[in-house]
Amino acid sequence: MNTNMVKTSGLKYVAVLGLLLVLGFHSHAQMQKSNGDIFPHYGNYEKKGWIVQPGFSYMLRPLKQTQSRLWVASDSVYDVSFNAQGRIGPILEIGRFYAIESSKIISYVDFSIGGKMLRGEETFEAVLDDPDRAQPYVVNGIGTFSQTYLTASFNATNTLALSKSMAVHNSLGINGDYSFASIYEYDVQGIPVEQNEPTSFIFQMHYKLGFGFKVSQSVFVVPSVEVPILTMYEYDDMKSNTLVFNSRYRPFLFRINVMVLDKKADRKCPTKKTNRKKSESLFGSKRPW
Repeated sequence: MNTNMVKTSGLKYVAVLGLLLVLGFHSHAQMQKSNGDIFPHYGNYEKKGWIVQPGFSYMLRPLKQTQSRLWVASDSVYDVSFNAQGRIGPILEIGRFYAIESSKIISYVDFSIGGKMLRGEETFEAVLDDPDRAQPYVVNGIGTFSQTYLTASFNATNTLALSKSMAVHNSLGINGDYSFASIYEYDVQGIPVEQNEPTSFIFQMHYKLGFGFKVSQSVFVVPSVEVPILTMYEYDDMKSNTLVFNSRYRPFLFRINVMVLDKKADRKCPTKKTNRKKSESLFGSKRPW
């Protein structure tokens, strides 16, 4: 079997990510220090707390269809075109965040663990290369996948306050994902198409853009979108999208990040000391010497 897959162009993705990164650094250049703008300077709350991140994923299809020519048996040749589609999957993560008061670039960092599901499908149309046929012989097939991952991530975030209750959050981070319950199904209809699957463990660098709202003195809500910018394991020629079956998908992760500041411990007032009588010493009325 000789398969020539058409590579998808990532120039548009790179341009968009580059623009987002430029905007992030531009926001830093316009401020002196941002974490004081979004976290309270004083009060009953610490500049750290819990972060809960429910959301959903969507696997963005490639810009171009993949095409290949397949030899079946010894005398049958099929021209195959693949069409990929994304599906929605759930996300839920929980972690901790900490304000970085000593830095003018990093406003806060966060660590989280949880689970996420990436889902999609691929259909194909295989046309038999037989010029003697009056009507072309066409075979159609479909494959679906559902990848369930345990995930852990770290983010360093720079913020730009737009008002007293709103801020832009630019984050660079890393994530490690381990697949533990993935399902791949493909009805190939007798056509020997490729059925590529990603590795069980994936390690990536990602970019996240969010817009945060202060709900109360201690609660912030930050809707965000995250996209990988480099896959470090399994390394694939600087690509950040994922090959499944015969198509490359780019996961987009949409979250509602709820940040809750820790409450400061209650301070107990010291008990008022009674004045000792002049005849009393530290050890009582009777001295030990």
